[in-house]
Amino acid sequence: MPHPKRPTTHPDRHLDCEKAIENMFQAVAAAAEAAGWTRHETAAALISLAEHHALAIEANDQLADFGAGVFLKARRLH
Repeated sequence: MPHPKRPTTHPDRHLDCEKAIENMFQAVAAAAEAAGWTRHETAAALISLAEHHALAIEANDQLADFGAGVFLKARRLH
């Protein structure tokens, strides 16, 4: 996995991240399809997982901003 080369404030940093994880993403999609899931099912599942991950991050950030001291932990993807 390549490390980030640009500062967090760089406008294209997210594109660098996409490029860094693209091969792993494609491997997960291919493995799901090889197991019998359709391309559409696989894409929907990956989108759903990404959305839930983003929601968990947002919830954790909000809790941290309010100083609640309690953090939600996103489910680990194996």
